Amino acid sequence: MTTLFIKRNQIFSIALLAFLMVLPSSTHSQSRTKSKSNYSISNDGKGKIQITNNGKEFKIEYEGDITLSDDDKDIVAISNGGFVEIERSSFGNKRRIVIESDRNGNLIKKYYEGRSEKDFNPDGKEWLAEVLQEVVRNTTLAAEARVNRFYSKGGANAVLAEIGRIESDYVNAAYFKLLLEKKLSNDELVKTIEVAGKEIDSDYYLASILESNQKAFLSNSETISAYIGAAKSIESDHYTTSVLKKVINDKNITDSQMESLLEISKDVKSDHYMTQILTEVMDNRELNSQNISRIISLSKDIQSDHYKTQVLKKVINDKGLPNSAYDAFLGTLGDINSDHYISEVIRELLDKKLDVSASSLNKLLGIVKNSIQSDHYASTIYKKMGDHDLTEDQLIAVLNSLSHIQSDHYMTQALSSFADKVRRSSERVKAAYRTAAKSIGSDTYYGRAIKAID
Repeated sequence: MTTLFIKRNQIFSIALLAFLMVLPSSTHSQSRTKSKSNYSISNDGKGKIQITNNGKEFKIEYEGDITLSDDDKDIVAISNGGFVEIERSSFGNKRRIVIESDRNGNLIKKYYEGRSEKDFNPDGKEWLAEVLQEVVRNTTLAAEARVNRFYSKGGANAVLAEIGRIESDYVNAAYFKLLLEKKLSNDELVKTIEVAGKEIDSDYYLASILESNQKAFLSNSETISAYIGAAKSIESDHYTTSVLKKVINDKNITDSQMESLLEISKDVKSDHYMTQILTEVMDNRELNSQNISRIISLSKDIQSDHYKTQVLKKVINDKGLPNSAYDAFLGTLGDINSDHYISEVIRELLDKKLDVSASSLNKLLGIVKNSIQSDHYASTIYKKMGDHDLTEDQLIAVLNSLSHIQSDHYMTQALSSFADKVRRSSERVKAAYRTAAKSIGSDTYYGRAIKAID
């Protein structure tokens, strides 16, 4: 019989693959089966595993090197002095097998039902064959050897087929990790990513796989497409953000790839996490105007005025706003509902940059007129505009837009902020100023506004 020899620490401690970081007596819950697995593994080849799954409880204790048959139905050898004990309880019924190796390497096999010892052949042997099928698919028992066997016979497809028979996300993740250590073809890699996205329900385990193999996963457009599809199956905004942060910080990812990968963020519902993603991009990437436009576009999905303002102000202050992205930036401002936050962003924009094109200025003035209800906040924006050097045409456009301010007090404040410029301008600018002032109902405030340019 062909056998698989599992070296000391491989059979069970391979269960503790580095990426899973399993510590003694730790507990892992699998979302698909709602099972719990407790692992306690020592460095000297001793270990205990306990699994609770849908009314069934497995307890496995072992010491030494174990050899399984290649059909996973029998234990055919244990190193001298070693043993393995498998116990399963199912709705009150308990069965147990104890297999020990004597000094000559002979196996002593005992089978128990409840507290009574029964003949190992044939009942014990049949039960061992049955229970080992469940054990190997609910634990990472002999995971490396099994992956090697399936891969040698049928490549990645054979391993993926076995993964499809495994219900535990924890075990699935271990098998995917081992498979990805193989030299997979591009087609095999694409299929592996796709199957991982479909088979692993746990956001934690799927994210851990996507994060730990990004170099291979993001090597070309086909794998990137599969990667995006798998990442989109993650429901948790926390883990989606974790995956994207790892991508963003990978300097081998090109700007073009980055733009594609940001598609994943469209499924992030939390304004907090979306802000984290966009902030991470701005902090860690050299962005061209296209990518900045992409960030501005994604910020439109943020519902919170507070978080949206954080992102837009960071675009202005940290990265600068290229002319090509200016109109796209202005297009996001109409989505801010709070007069406080929208005026805060516009004032920040005016502090850093005022686009001199007529279309952009008119768009900005339209936003102030149509989106800001508060005369107070509107006047603060106009006063900030008064600090800039404006052409006469720009100045007239600004003065003509003031008519929406209803408060005589704030209208006078806004007009007066342009008084110095108006005095030094042509008569047509002065005429625009006077026309705007006529909307002031109070004689006192009207007089102040007119006096300011005389």
